[in-house]
Amino acid sequence: MIEEADNKIHEDGVARRFGFSGALVPGVELFARTTTPLVATWGEEWLSGGRVDLRFRRPVYDGEELLVDLTDGRLAVTGPDGEVRCLGSAGRTVDRPLLAGFAEAPGPAELVADPVVGPFGSVHETGTVEENEWYLDAIGEPLPLYRENAWAHPGLLLRLVNTLLMRNVALGPWIHTSSDCRFLGVARLPARMTVHGRVTDVGRRGRHEEVRYDALVLADAEPVLHVRHTALYRLSGAA
Repeated sequence: MIEEADNKIHEDGVARRFGFSGALVPGVELFARTTTPLVATWGEEWLSGGRVDLRFRRPVYDGEELLVDLTDGRLAVTGPDGEVRCLGSAGRTVDRPLLAGFAEAPGPAELVADPVVGPFGSVHETGTVEENEWYLDAIGEPLPLYRENAWAHPGLLLRLVNTLLMRNVALGPWIHTSSDCRFLGVARLPARMTVHGRVTDVGRRGRHEEVRYDALVLADAEPVLHVRHTALYRLSGAA
């Protein structure tokens, strides 16, 4: 299991304090391996113009085997106990979303305790072949096309969307709960990666504080991924 830096919900002790059986597998890694059968079926066409949305409904723990099923566009990820862990949908192609409003924004002078509706500070990273190779090994990605073509894995792109939150908001333990993704092009590495984002809603889900934000990922200034992303950025109370 890959741990997201400093997110203690992916450590056994902290996760148990919030009522889980153990450390949670990061949602972005569940997303990453859910894409495997989609890419195996639809290939580059999906990576450059398809869509997938995934909602993480139940916790997944390290070592569990999951079944990914796509039927008539409906996506379900089921655990070994038969319980549905993730739900969503996927399509081979999708209309290109409107990208107006995404622009460079300066990072905050200091991380904020609570996000507000409006722009996040943009993130810039260098995407390398070496990092991509490390990620493919870490998640056990079986498809060879990423290595053969030096294409960034979708999970690595979505990790940048999480980075956007972590570079703007002071976080304790937090949980990524859903991503609605539109792929706009293949990210060929090496590339200069940029993420712009804007908070669309902040509120409560049960006892927890939730943020919704839109993000646009670019590789060498070319759009490659648009995401509507949701996270519980502050967890309230331990079990």
